[in-house]
Amino acid sequence: MAHVLVIEDSSFQRKIISTVLEENGHEVTLAKNGKEGLGLAEAARPDLIISDLLMPETDGFQVLETLMQKELRIPAIILTSDIQKTTLNRCKSLGAAAVLNKPVNRDEVLAAVNEILTGP
Repeated sequence: MAHVLVIEDSSFQRKIISTVLEENGHEVTLAKNGKEGLGLAEAARPDLIISDLLMPETDGFQVLETLMQKELRIPAIILTSDIQKTTLNRCKSLGAAAVLNKPVNRDEVLAAVNEILTGP
């Protein structure tokens, strides 16, 4: 299936997301922060990135900004517990393919991943 990079500072959330993806046939690479994730994105060129929004060092906004600046055309799903419309709009303006609420819902993650990977 697809190669998905998961950028998440919570080891618990990384485990949940990676398990869901692997059970559905995807190859998963894990990063514990945005800085590590961006390095892996450049090196591995995954098919999709799933990133937490609020992380120390390099947050999800910076991940999206860097992907745009470096013209790495990798679709990204942002995960956040911040449900403000301004946050959603900022993520979308920075190129996020989807923004999902935390805690992560297995079916929502899979639906978003499948929709992005298969196209409209």
